[in-house]
Amino acid sequence: MISEKNWAKELAKSLINLNQLAEKSIVPASDLQDLQKVKDTFDIRVPNLFIDDIVKGNNALAKQFIPSKNEIIFLPEELEDPIGDSRWSPVEGIVHRYPDRVLFKPTYLCGVYCRFCFRRNKVSDSANNIKSDNAKIAIDYIKSHKEIWEVILTGGDPLVLTDKILQKLLEEISSIEHVKILRFHTRIPSVLPSRVTDSLIQILKNTNKSIWIAVHMNSSEEFTEEAKTALAKLIDNGIPVVLQSVLLKDINDTNIQLVSLLKSAIENRVKPYYIHYPDLAKGTEHFRIPLKRAIELIKGLRGQISGLCIPHLIIDIPGGNGKIAINTHTARESKKNTWEFESPLDGTKITVQYP
Repeated sequence: MISEKNWAKELAKSLINLNQLAEKSIVPASDLQDLQKVKDTFDIRVPNLFIDDIVKGNNALAKQFIPSKNEIIFLPEELEDPIGDSRWSPVEGIVHRYPDRVLFKPTYLCGVYCRFCFRRNKVSDSANNIKSDNAKIAIDYIKSHKEIWEVILTGGDPLVLTDKILQKLLEEISSIEHVKILRFHTRIPSVLPSRVTDSLIQILKNTNKSIWIAVHMNSSEEFTEEAKTALAKLIDNGIPVVLQSVLLKDINDTNIQLVSLLKSAIENRVKPYYIHYPDLAKGTEHFRIPLKRAIELIKGLRGQISGLCIPHLIIDIPGGNGKIAINTHTARESKKNTWEFESPLDGTKITVQYP
């Protein structure tokens, strides 16, 4: 039997401060003062697995994980809470936007801090983590709402929780009869694949619910041998895995880059599910391409690659107005860079500016 790496020690090898980045010449010393303003609002964690590739100049990884001075450039249309989580949060830790499912956020810590994160106003700050009393209130909320069929564990990244904490949490949710599906939104198989241990697999398999994993990966470079092994371990143990990505400028916004990402997923038995247009989080404009170009890019995949590879292009309408799959019927450009959407929640017509 191959011995497992200690995932906590691997996590501790991450780069977490500016001096470490400067010492490896990942960021210039002349930028440290401006970058400190970035770190003061959103922390740094660069996975040990990717450090060598970033040092060698891998832009698809560096731009995702290395802080940039662009993050302190805010546009008027950018928001603290771009998808309106707070609007739909009846109790701390729960977002109940759609009738049959809730988001449950047990932690705001992650194995990596993506610079385009739409929850950057809370993610990385342990002070935002849900306390045990409030976690009980959140679970009681799920118990009392029998229309909840699916619980989506997100955050933060739920798989940074220890086995002990995660097992207790899953036992409590699994005791709720009307909950049938548990879905994890996670970066872990990509950025900390050593976390996918035999003990984690057993915890997931021992629940009496259907478990799904939505893994977040944005470039084919993230399909390392370690990531492939972690994904295979999940899938071989009967846990289905789907892919969620974000369409990011200079990372996966060309046909070649995007096709490579999507084919890599299918080759590893991971079904492309959603590709998100970047949310209007503060300081993230440098990650967005024009929405019209994004639509054309996804439309161009049809007929070029297998339908198995093609995800839905998704927009979360700002202000908590719901998630829609973009096509010619759901998105209309009323004037340059101004788009009209119809909320899936109540049919309201909403106008949004995407520069």
